[in-house]
Amino acid sequence: MAGDAVKNCEPGAGRTQFGAVPEVETVSLRRATVDDAAMMAVVGTATFLEAYTWALPGADIVDFCTQNHTAESYARYLAKPDTRITLAVTGQDAPVGYAMICAPDLAGFEVREGDTELKRIYLFSRFRPGGNGQRLLDAALADARELGCRRMLLGTNAGNARAIAFYRRNGFSEVGTRTFVVGVQHCCDVIFGREL
Repeated sequence: MAGDAVKNCEPGAGRTQFGAVPEVETVSLRRATVDDAAMMAVVGTATFLEAYTWALPGADIVDFCTQNHTAESYARYLAKPDTRITLAVTGQDAPVGYAMICAPDLAGFEVREGDTELKRIYLFSRFRPGGNGQRLLDAALADARELGCRRMLLGTNAGNARAIAFYRRNGFSEVGTRTFVVGVQHCCDVIFGREL
């Protein structure tokens, strides 16, 4: 076992060699299944942590992730016919991001028949160059159309100018707001919608 680990760090061992990371790595997209629930819990927690360290205390992030990014919660989502998760993977199926659509869960916002929600879309910042975030969003839009949905909704933090600009470039417009709790923090999201 130890010999295998040493072998992987020898010169010429490829991607496992420290310091050998290319500037833009190839990311593949694939559909997640219930068998990926544990993988989803890991990538969900890790990408949420990277995404919100600028806005939330660590204890609140940990509390939120231990409640919402569990293998059990992803297994429940993946068992539902109106949920689709596209995984972004690299190397030997290592998860680096994902996009998830599901039945809307936007407290206080009036949803219409045919609505779906882009519940989560995260990608480690290292993998954003090369249009990988756009590819994830495009996959989510294609999944929504395949399911027969007519409008996609999403909520994003009102202070996340980069994400808001991304959604606007992709034809989303503001349709409302919502508040929700992460740990003990009350957060405000702008809700965007796009007809499909």
